[in-house]
Amino acid sequence: MIVEDGYYSIPILPREIASRLKDKPEWPAELRNEYKRLHAEFTASKAEFSMWVRRDRDSRMNRTAKTILLLILDCLNFDTGRCDPGHQFIADELGVSVRTVERTIPRIAASGWLSITRRGKTTTNFYRPSVPTQKVAAILDYADGLREQRSEERERRRQLGDPTKMADHSASDPTMVRIHDPTELAAHDPTELAGKPMNRTFEEEPLKESSCSEGREDTYPRESIPTDETQFGPWVKANIHDPTQRREALRLLRERKMTPEILRRMAA
Repeated sequence: MIVEDGYYSIPILPREIASRLKDKPEWPAELRNEYKRLHAEFTASKAEFSMWVRRDRDSRMNRTAKTILLLILDCLNFDTGRCDPGHQFIADELGVSVRTVERTIPRIAASGWLSITRRGKTTTNFYRPSVPTQKVAAILDYADGLREQRSEERERRRQLGDPTKMADHSASDPTMVRIHDPTELAAHDPTELAGKPMNRTFEEEPLKESSCSEGREDTYPRESIPTDETQFGPWVKANIHDPTQRREALRLLRERKMTPEILRRMAA
């Protein structure tokens, strides 16, 4: 995978080798081996790029968008670098309407997976699959968080399945039940409280100046909550210490429902 200007892109055949393709049968052994090596790198990069696409949880990248993007990715030619499937071709291959393709491709580009070069009304567009490195980092962080959460859930289920793990005793030592007389809990006559006037009510109680909630609104101001999806993963990792809460936090960020009050509760 090529990293350039903060973007991942798929490597294609270098021009100096591509210009010699017409003489490919006469290539020396070392040039043939280099071509095979570069093609293997191209194939591996396409597979890795496809994995990132499938793991993306961007609301703009629904199932149709991912399917269209993966088909465009398959059209990328290693030898020439061309990637220019027409809208009608994509629609025919996937069994969708041309209008669906025209409406979806801009969403894919807006999500950061494609750069589009328009070549005129009668010529197909040229596509270059690329993705910001920050977006990939957020996707991988989210996947790691899910993996950790599943691991913790499996461990929790494993412990719940063994009753001896739930009590602080050995398997041969049954839990002892504390013997007491419930009537001892009532050491007074509740009726003695009746008929006594109260000097003041709770409404008369003044609020303390140093309330525990004082100043908490400034702890997590709304401005500190990111809106750029490429920042969601690092922000959640830095602010949500409980791994089991991170998936929910990412969902709230994507749906623009995260508030300082929710963040305070999840970060507690």
